Amino acid sequence: MIRQLHFFNVTGEKTGTSPHFGFIATAIALLLLSGCVSTNQAPKPRTSVAAQTAEPPRPQSQQLTQADIRQLFLTSRSLVTDHTGTNLQHVDLVFASDREISSEVFSETQRLIASQFTNSVFASHFLDAVMSSQEGTYAALFATERAQVMLSTTLLQNYLGGLPQDGKIKRAAVQALLIHELVHASDDARYGIHENRKLNFRASFAQSATFEGHAQWLTRKICKLAECSSGLDALDNFMFSRDNPPNQLTQSVQAVSRNVLEYSYIEGERFMQKLAARPNGDRLIDQLLSNPPQDPIQILDPDSYPNVKREGRNQNLLKAADNADHHWREQPWALVETSPLKGVNLRAEPGKREAAIDGFTRLITSMVAAQLYNQDAPKLTPIEITLMQTDHKNTAALFAQTLHENTITLNTETDKFKAAIGLNARDPEISILHTSEILENGSVYHSVVSRAGKYVIQVAGFGNNANEFIEYSVDVLTILYGGSDSTNNPL
Repeated sequence: MIRQLHFFNVTGEKTGTSPHFGFIATAIALLLLSGCVSTNQAPKPRTSVAAQTAEPPRPQSQQLTQADIRQLFLTSRSLVTDHTGTNLQHVDLVFASDREISSEVFSETQRLIASQFTNSVFASHFLDAVMSSQEGTYAALFATERAQVMLSTTLLQNYLGGLPQDGKIKRAAVQALLIHELVHASDDARYGIHENRKLNFRASFAQSATFEGHAQWLTRKICKLAECSSGLDALDNFMFSRDNPPNQLTQSVQAVSRNVLEYSYIEGERFMQKLAARPNGDRLIDQLLSNPPQDPIQILDPDSYPNVKREGRNQNLLKAADNADHHWREQPWALVETSPLKGVNLRAEPGKREAAIDGFTRLITSMVAAQLYNQDAPKLTPIEITLMQTDHKNTAALFAQTLHENTITLNTETDKFKAAIGLNARDPEISILHTSEILENGSVYHSVVSRAGKYVIQVAGFGNNANEFIEYSVDVLTILYGGSDSTNNPL
């Protein structure tokens, strides 16, 4: 979907080659909630690999004209209207350029980003960086204010060109795509997705999985009636590039992009299927679409929905991260909540998926992530924060050690020490694990993993020394234990 992704994953490992906008860009592409996207950008003119290896023109009988697609749209609109009871006669179809689609995306992206930052210049820089990586990633988009399903002429051509020379499969593939977008139109009409969307990066992941999952689930049901189920397989292959070998230079980037997409589409649909199977499934789905969860991990655990207690613990962690007595929580710094599930592959290996979900939902009883941006320095990499509460202090110690070990390379230096935050009889001790790595340009990347009782926090990023990372970690853990100042601080 996005050519370059640069982010830090939940283990604290550094990935990518540039600072910070890529992962957020992936999130934004999904949180718009109404577009089918691909893991690959549309090829650029004169440099397209596809053009260099193009097959001979196929017989005209195998091609779909715009008139054919428009007729499929009318049929699909009637199917979705009948199935949902939502009048969609006002929704139209347009064939659009990637630039036209990007223009439509721009305003929604701008609205979200503006809500996260206090510095308009920084927000504008952030927006430009995000949008530069968005063009050519949308195959289709439901544009709310236009009341239009927009099809990318470029990606539509690529989509159809990669399908077998079978007119029925091509029609099914396009119809599945259209039904998916029309379900978004129906959901927007019924639940006010556009107006009620939470302007928060973290919540947007769960919202994306909610509405993309619902669109996939309902499209699958409608396609069984309309005999376009084979089109869903084609759409899956197009979006996730299962048959395309990864580019050796960007395979880690492509993997992350697929993982984020699969979270919204695959895990989202699985979540919807599980809810539908519960005795009160219809009511739960209506409740879900009316008020999507804020916790991305909730999507992995449909049996616990709605997990109000976990979200309460999440908010407690976020409050501590936001209220630390530290210069990072003053101007010009801004804290942005993100998803703790960055880059987690939950589809490829079912056994690992079950183990991962067990860890996220049972052993880790609460987990959040955030990024700290210096708004006076747009090119500066953000500080990455992962904060969790576990079921037992021994579990916390295990996760802390694992997070720490995942930051160790041949070039890192490590050290460990302890601090105390004398609080009444509990008097928990903070264990601190630190790694530092000097890069070729002379900058130093720090990772500090701190634990107190059931709580673990990892703070990672570039800095002049480890003290500010340690001070922030200790203050957050102190807040979680109800104190105000740490004692016996080794700094």
